[in-house]
Amino acid sequence: MRRRPATLVAALVLGGVLTSCAAPLPEPTPDAVLAEAPPALGPDQLGRILGDVTGVVEQADTAALAAAAAGGDDLSGQLDQIDTGLATRLTGPAAQMRRAQYVLATQGGADAITTVPAGAQTVIDPATTTWPRVLMVVTDPPEDLQAPLLLTLVQEAPREQYQLWSWERLYGGVEMPATMQPDHGSAPVPVNGGPAALTPQDVIGHYVDVLTNGDASQYAGEFTQDPLRVRIAEQRDAWKAAIGKGSVTETYTPGTTGPWALETADGGAIVVGSVETVTTLTLVDSTLTIADQTAALLGTNTVKKDLAIHWLSTVAFAVPPAGSTDPVTVLGAEHVPVQVTGS
Repeated sequence: MRRRPATLVAALVLGGVLTSCAAPLPEPTPDAVLAEAPPALGPDQLGRILGDVTGVVEQADTAALAAAAAGGDDLSGQLDQIDTGLATRLTGPAAQMRRAQYVLATQGGADAITTVPAGAQTVIDPATTTWPRVLMVVTDPPEDLQAPLLLTLVQEAPREQYQLWSWERLYGGVEMPATMQPDHGSAPVPVNGGPAALTPQDVIGHYVDVLTNGDASQYAGEFTQDPLRVRIAEQRDAWKAAIGKGSVTETYTPGTTGPWALETADGGAIVVGSVETVTTLTLVDSTLTIADQTAALLGTNTVKKDLAIHWLSTVAFAVPPAGSTDPVTVLGAEHVPVQVTGS
C-alpha cells in the first residue's frame, strides 16, 4: 500500500496579542519514516495493468493476422496503423520485435507471433517512490505449450502508462530467484550500482563480449552456458557453410535503452537488457537462395552480392550477490530478426 502523506496541523490564532509569557505554539509532528519504500502497486492495480497491456497486444495481433490473411498492396500501411495502437502500451525492444513478427506472419502465419498470456504466476512489484518504475511478471504458460514468459513493464513518469518493454521465453530447468514478499516489494537496482556481483550495465556489456569472443572472452566464466549463445553460434556456422568463398561477419552491441533490474531476496538482481546483432554476408561469384524469416523481411529469396540481417535479442539474467562465486544464470531470451537488407 502507498504511505499516506503526513498530516499538517496548523495553529490559527484569532485576535489578541502574544506576550513573552504566552504558551508556545504547537508544532507539526510528521509521520514516522518507513525504513523501506512500500510496493508501488496494489493487487488491483497490478491486475488492471497486465490486463490492459495484454488486451492491447491481443487486439493488435488479431488485426495483424487478419491483414496478413487478406493480403493486398497496402499491407505495410495497415501494419503502420496497428503499430500506432500498440505504441500506447509497447515500447523499446517489445515494439520493434512485435512489428517484425507481424511482417513475418505474412509468410509464416500465426506461429511467427509470440503469444503473451494475460495470466500471471509471479509478479515482482517495485518498492520505490521514484520514477521510472519497472515491473516484472512471470506469465502463465501459453496455450501453445511454449515456455512461460518474463515480461518487463516500465512506467517512465507518474502520469504515464506502464508499457511492455520486453519479453523473454524462460528456459526449461532454470529457476527464477526468490524475491521479496509481496507486502515488501523489490527494490529497483540502478544501472551502474546495486548490491549484486555485477551492475546491470556490466552484465550486458560482459555478455556482449562473450558473444563477440566466445570462450576467449575474459568474462566467459561469469555466465552459465545458454541456448541463445548456442543458437547464434550455430546460425553463424550455417551461414559460413552456405556462402562458399564469401565471408560472414557479426557484430554485437548493447541495446540503446535499458537495462532494467530489481533486487532479489539474497541481495542479487534480476537484470533484463537487450542486444543488437548484425550478421553481414558478402558473396563472391555466387548467388544465395534464402527462405523463411530472412526472405520475408527482405522481400525476395535471392541474393547476389551481400546480405545484412539485423537481430534484436532480449535477455534476462539472475545475478548473484556480491561476494558469491556462483556464475550469472541466463534465465531466458527472445531472438528476432527485425530488418534485412541486401542485393
